[in-house]
Amino acid sequence: MSSTQKDNKKAPNDIRIGMNSRPHNVIKYATSVMDEQKLNELKFSAVGGSIGRLLDIVEVLKVLKPGLYQQNRITSVAYQTVDSNNTIMNQRLYPKLEVILSKEEPKAKTEGYQGQLAEDERKKLEKLMNERKEQREKNRGRGRGRGRGRGPRGRGRRGGFRGRRGLRGRPRRGDSRPRRGDSRRGAPRGTRARGRGTPRGNRGRGTAK
Repeated sequence: MSSTQKDNKKAPNDIRIGMNSRPHNVIKYATSVMDEQKLNELKFSAVGGSIGRLLDIVEVLKVLKPGLYQQNRITSVAYQTVDSNNTIMNQRLYPKLEVILSKEEPKAKTEGYQGQLAEDERKKLEKLMNERKEQREKNRGRGRGRGRGRGPRGRGRRGGFRGRRGLRGRPRRGDSRPRRGDSRRGAPRGTRARGRGTPRGNRGRGTAK
């Protein structure tokens, strides 16, 4: 392996956070790096909109792993748009946040230095995190087995049962209950009461023979 390949290889404790990074997976990987590989330092970096996700991950790690020191560094990154002639068309600046979590207290303390989290505060936050985790698991268990059934309502239709062919008001088989304006339910149109269904000219005079 050449020296350039060795330099380009990313260290296991160098973690870059992006927009598609899942905090749960990052936290799990970071804890495994510190426990299994016996590393005392974690380096995080994020640019632009992923900075908020990085801060959430760091705060959770400080609760799960007691005794961590934190150092923050804010810089900017320039992204340029270049045409075919290597002429800069556009240039944008984005903020970049770098966070270092270490088990050992740093010798040089910069403006972004944060000390260890107090133990009583850490325990309160850990208890709150466990309670929220249990609540999420309960809610997830309650939601199992639910869903839209395929009963009499049909698939995606409003209202109740609509008869044999899905029409509202269609008489069911064997249903002989009277209906408003009908002598009997399901009667032919020409025999309904009040002249309903009869020709306009003959309404009220009976049907023509």
